[in-house]
Amino acid sequence: MIARTALGKILVFAIFFIGIATGAVLDNVYRTRVGAAEPTVNRRGPNSQDRMRRDRDAMDKYLGLDAAQKEQVDKILKETGSELRALREQVGPKFQAIEDSSRERIRAVLTEEQRKKLDEYRESHRGDRGRSPRGPDKDRKDKDNQQ
Repeated sequence: MIARTALGKILVFAIFFIGIATGAVLDNVYRTRVGAAEPTVNRRGPNSQDRMRRDRDAMDKYLGLDAAQKEQVDKILKETGSELRALREQVGPKFQAIEDSSRERIRAVLTEEQRKKLDEYRESHRGDRGRSPRGPDKDRKDKDNQQ
């Protein structure tokens, strides 16, 4: 009886462990292969234009827009797009300056070892989002790598 109970516990633990391992492997495969291949809303480039077009076509079809409505919606979106680009050009540098200032103020509080850890942490998480290094941290890393 004791052997059966122990065997049952081992079996349940083994199934649980296999489930966790399978989940971790599948998550890794998705993130590195499937997720990396899918264009995201924030990415700009040739794929984003295709995605925008597909989304627009799907919306038009879902709403059942006629030709005149599609034309009006296209005009509105083009106007709005140019307004948003102009706003992004105005606000982008200000946003970047605030972000850089915040980053520098945080770095000033940290020890040298903590700064290195922060750089490693940011680099590992930046890779997940596909963002390239920017701001003063990039310049500092470049200087550190040259030494």
